[in-house]
Amino acid sequence: MRVLVTGGTGFVGGWTAKAVADAGHSVRFLVRNTDRLQTSVAQLGVDVSDFSVGDIVDRVSVREALQGCDAVVHSAALVATDPRQTNEMLTTNMQGAQNVLGQAVELGLDPIVHVSSFTALFHPNLETMTADLPVVGGADGYGTSKAQVDIYARGLQDAGAPVNITYPGMVLGPPVGNQYGEVGEGVKAALQMHVIPGRGGGGLIVDVRDLAPLHAALLEPGRAPRRYTAGGHRVPPTELASLLGRAADTTMLPVPIPDTALRVAGAVLDAAGRFLPFETPFTSAGMQYYTQIPASDDSPSERELGITYRDPYETIADTIDALRSASG
Repeated sequence: MRVLVTGGTGFVGGWTAKAVADAGHSVRFLVRNTDRLQTSVAQLGVDVSDFSVGDIVDRVSVREALQGCDAVVHSAALVATDPRQTNEMLTTNMQGAQNVLGQAVELGLDPIVHVSSFTALFHPNLETMTADLPVVGGADGYGTSKAQVDIYARGLQDAGAPVNITYPGMVLGPPVGNQYGEVGEGVKAALQMHVIPGRGGGGLIVDVRDLAPLHAALLEPGRAPRRYTAGGHRVPPTELASLLGRAADTTMLPVPIPDTALRVAGAVLDAAGRFLPFETPFTSAGMQYYTQIPASDDSPSERELGITYRDPYETIADTIDALRSASG
């Protein structure tokens, strides 16, 4: 099939494009800037000659990109932790979903894969994430935007459209060119601080090299709508400090700061953010997810699609090796 990939110059989208190509399909990219293809996904050895210039918020350019395609993987989204960008995220991500998913349905593409997020299903007392949980969404702008888009995508599913939805956890792994993803940047910050705070929660780590084959495995026409979690492994703070320390051959100290204190610190730094001369990984939303992260039941994708989720140490070690190589 010819598969349109949105977000293909990003971290998840780039690895997904590689998995789609490795599965024998041809890939078309929707890009705003063609130069980004060379500095990102082309570095993975993917043929980037088939592209369409446009933006997910531009309905006409999206429709032009979809023409001649058999399927689509929609991984593009605006991701921001700054509360001041909430309205932009809500607008961009919903318009993008309506333009990409909605028009793909109109044009008869099959299948249509939407990359959602665990944040669409998150709530503070959630113990285990499953794909059929009701959509709630975190308290931040990103979680809210992903929840709203997920409700829209599920509406298409309920109408019988061949829409497939995935719910990744915190995605890590080797970069796509110079793209490490938001969680990769968080790992870099943690290594600089040499501290992993917290008592509960931790990380829900999924390797991008396992998530991407899941998206490729869903490129099977004629199937009913499907949903899969791809959270990966839940790693508590003490274990996370140990894994980071081993992989980086450095000292990482677990500091049992009460989870409530971390959430308060995140809220305070959100309020003070515009006055600070530096960026901080401590945000209200980030600390809410970090301290209350659930486990993920990924057994359906393992059983039905043959996906294997690798050990988080391998994921962390490969990410750190790439960060070191990039820094010279």
